[in-house]
Amino acid sequence: MRLALPLLAVALCACEGTEGTLVVRHPGAAGAGAEPGDVYLPEAGARWLAQLDGAVDTAQMADFFYLDPEQQPPGGLASLHEQGRHYICYLSAGTVENFRDDAELFPERAVGNVMQGFPNERWLDVRDAEVQRLMALRIQRLAQAGCDGVVPASLTGYAAESGFDLSVADTLRYARFLAEQLHAAGLSAGLTGPAELTAELWSSFDFGLAISCVRGSQCAEFGVFATAKKPVLYLEVGAEGEALELCNSADALGFQAIISDPGFTGRCVVCRDIL
Repeated sequence: MRLALPLLAVALCACEGTEGTLVVRHPGAAGAGAEPGDVYLPEAGARWLAQLDGAVDTAQMADFFYLDPEQQPPGGLASLHEQGRHYICYLSAGTVENFRDDAELFPERAVGNVMQGFPNERWLDVRDAEVQRLMALRIQRLAQAGCDGVVPASLTGYAAESGFDLSVADTLRYARFLAEQLHAAGLSAGLTGPAELTAELWSSFDFGLAISCVRGSQCAEFGVFATAKKPVLYLEVGAEGEALELCNSADALGFQAIISDPGFTGRCVVCRDIL
């Protein structure tokens, strides 16, 4: 599917020297409150890199970073805004990871089953008022950490054996709550899908992050963002040996993608570099 706006690619990995997205500041300042459209939005044409596992090397040439701020050394990000550079931050909004500083604050009643494949992570009852309060506090801390935007992740507890009787409707309400909190903090909000969420939430979020949509034949679900002139960022997860096939498939659909290793440790292939 060829989308209506210039397609952007972002990696969850460190790839120096890659052309990708730049987050451009609109009038709303982080932490000051903003309306949708008054926040950072991805634009084409900037150098970027990203990494979720471990600290990024901010000395690398990049205009934009995607990262986990809690994995960065104290003061390690302070110079980025001074240099006119930016970063969007990761937030696991539907689970609690046991290594987070506030993990023990989540009430036992709202902490469910272990997330499959992630032994340090448990599903949350996103209907719980205390869970929502704690997530709102996390968003405030992300704004204070200088994040320009946030991608709430792990919003599919309704489709997993979470330990709770969650519905899609529960998740839609929670996701809209998160978007409101992000905008109130002056941050842009990114959405990762899946289709039952993107179809309903595209108007509340500022950009889409399509993860493994080629492999899962789900790229069309992000067309609602493109139709609304909102950016879509593409990432495929796979081994290095699968990169050429995945890149060719993405190219046939009309966009450029990044192939990241499953651990998001910084090993990636940039499709435009091999096609």
